[in-house]
Amino acid sequence: MEKTSNRPTVFVLIVAAIAVSLAAAFLTLHVLTPSDGARLQPGDPVWRADGVIVTPLVEQPDGLQSGDRVIAVAGRSMEDWAQALFQMGVSRPNWQFGQTIIYTVLRDGQPQDIQVALGRYPFGAILRKDYGTILFALLSELICAFVFLRRPKDQAARVLFLWASAILSATTWSFGLQVNDLVNGIGFWLYKFTTFGAYLLFYITGAHFALIFPKPLPFIEKRRWIVPVMYLLPYGLYIVYLWVIRPGSLSTLDWLGRWIPGETFLSSGGLLMMICFVIWNYRANTDAIARQKIRWVVLAVMISGVGGLLFWLMPALFLGRPIISANALGLLVLPFPISIAIAILRYQLFDINIVINRALVYGTLTTIIAALYVLIVGVLGNYLHRLHLGSHESIDLLVSLMATALVAVSFQPLREWLQRWVNHWMYGERDDPYSVLARLGQKLEAAGSVETILPSIVEMIAQALKLPYVAIEFKDEDGSRVVAAYGTPQPYPAIKIPLIHQNASFADLVLAPRSQTESFTPAEERLLTDLAREVEVAAHNVRLTADLQRSRQELVTSREEERRRIRRDLHDEIGPLLASQSLTLDAIEKLIAQDPAAATSLVRDLKGQTQGAVQEIRRIIYDLRPPALDDLGLVEALKERFVQLGQSRPALSKVEGLKVELEAQENIPSLSAAVETAVYRIAVEAVTNVVRHANANDCHVCLRVDGNLQLEISDDGAGLPPKYRAGVGLRAMQERAEELGGTFRIERASKGTRLVVTLPISAEDE
Repeated sequence: MEKTSNRPTVFVLIVAAIAVSLAAAFLTLHVLTPSDGARLQPGDPVWRADGVIVTPLVEQPDGLQSGDRVIAVAGRSMEDWAQALFQMGVSRPNWQFGQTIIYTVLRDGQPQDIQVALGRYPFGAILRKDYGTILFALLSELICAFVFLRRPKDQAARVLFLWASAILSATTWSFGLQVNDLVNGIGFWLYKFTTFGAYLLFYITGAHFALIFPKPLPFIEKRRWIVPVMYLLPYGLYIVYLWVIRPGSLSTLDWLGRWIPGETFLSSGGLLMMICFVIWNYRANTDAIARQKIRWVVLAVMISGVGGLLFWLMPALFLGRPIISANALGLLVLPFPISIAIAILRYQLFDINIVINRALVYGTLTTIIAALYVLIVGVLGNYLHRLHLGSHESIDLLVSLMATALVAVSFQPLREWLQRWVNHWMYGERDDPYSVLARLGQKLEAAGSVETILPSIVEMIAQALKLPYVAIEFKDEDGSRVVAAYGTPQPYPAIKIPLIHQNASFADLVLAPRSQTESFTPAEERLLTDLAREVEVAAHNVRLTADLQRSRQELVTSREEERRRIRRDLHDEIGPLLASQSLTLDAIEKLIAQDPAAATSLVRDLKGQTQGAVQEIRRIIYDLRPPALDDLGLVEALKERFVQLGQSRPALSKVEGLKVELEAQENIPSLSAAVETAVYRIAVEAVTNVVRHANANDCHVCLRVDGNLQLEISDDGAGLPPKYRAGVGLRAMQERAEELGGTFRIERASKGTRLVVTLPISAEDE
């Protein structure tokens, strides 16, 4: 099992060793063999149908000069030497240090024979010219090797180490080909295996890294064959490309020159794939830590990848040569391995969002300013030169001053515009609170139903402010419950803004910051507070609608339950009783003539059954509506019931002498049956609670009408406990009041407890 788990690590080490060994072999070859002091300038179009263009690394008056096209060496054409690269067993010269070789070159369009003295390979001159890419490769290898040693079982660390080894191998590009490499053949193939084979591996491993970091994408886990195909397919396409372009080439040298566009195209494709995979992985990973790590990769891609694509690969593909030097490219991509290492080992080192923000703003600003300056100087300078308005020096000075002035004037407005654009991309519309509030209003107006209002609100807030999670939680007696949410809850704490109605918090607006290390700015907090005020109204209306719907359902349920209870009582109690009475009457009819005494006994039993049926019917009627309300009216019915409760006090409580006082307004208008029943039930239940639990001496009940009907019950008892939960009785009283659109409030008084109920009275009641 352990051997199997180490197999990927061993494979990576083998491939990395092969790649670096090829580069080491190339350098060793140049140390051991003589050099003509010139190279085929990397990145330049040096291949011609009849020869190659060389650039001396060290100028020699009698030797090769920059721009010379070498068409023959030692009496043999370069085309023959190029063809010999693909032939086995060809005799090749064994040149020595200090030997003089005849080069035939085209200089100023004329062929010339030049005596070239062979010497040591000019490593110092190359290092001075191309130190940037070499420094980048060496530092990348050291950084990635350190990460690999710290995380040897991490798949991303292994791929990263292979990526660094590939770019270290590809540094042979900076040394360049020599004419001697084409003559001996070995140098040419070592150069191609490293500058294309390893260089393409550099981009493939970068794309592979983007697919698996910080964790593999699901489709990679399910289709493991994709990774081998991703590594092998580019090389297969390259072979097909070479085979397709061979018939149309003018010569072998021309064919070798046409290899480079294909290599550049495949490398550019690898870079574009890497960028796309980073974006894909970021969108697929909603975990905050994963996104924090990916942002470091995004920073590296922005600085290194996009810069290399814009200033090196794309110009080489379309213009024939890059617009920056190899040293500039090496320094440009140096942040890449550093950012990746931080992403794997210390992703919380800095606030990466701020770093990305500033890098985007000032990187884009620098590019635009530089392009604007070059455009003005180039176009305007050429135009003024054509008009012959002065000397070249004066025109160039004038154009430079004009370009500088324009850049200085446009710098601040351009920076502000870029800052707003980047902020909108990263933080949404936080800098435009009016737009966010307007969008919220539009969402509320466009909401088709109550069910879609809150989900559309949290979605709009999350998208407008680029938040990973937004939710609305309603508060109930049993705690909080999420009624609408957008996004994925994050592992780090979210902030909660209370939604308040009538000085009471009934819900919370829950918002997760964009990352664990990022907090909301004061401006964002003010915007969120303003949004919460708008959300309060919508959330309260939704809650009222839900409560109304629930009340309707409860009313329907209560009605059906009441009907079922009445049916059960009639079926189980009254029905059998009446049926038995019918049988008793039949028996009496038969016994009247034969046994009058027995008939008389049955009549007495029938009388008792009839009285029981009457009592049962009265009980059913009382459960529907207390008869005292119809017989005595509300006030008198309450007085009678309070007297009964006062008399039952000794049996229900250890305290005696409870005095229940009813204060009722005179001439209370006629009330609907529903209001009367509710007031009666609430008042009786409240006084019953006082009798049983309050240990009070006095209980005062006040009933009056002032626009609405108000019932107030207070006592001088023990009062409510510090922490109490509403029981069945209190909930029943509250539900009776709210069913009729009223309010119910129970609170501690200066002594005892006070209960206040307000019920609306319609015009029909009055």
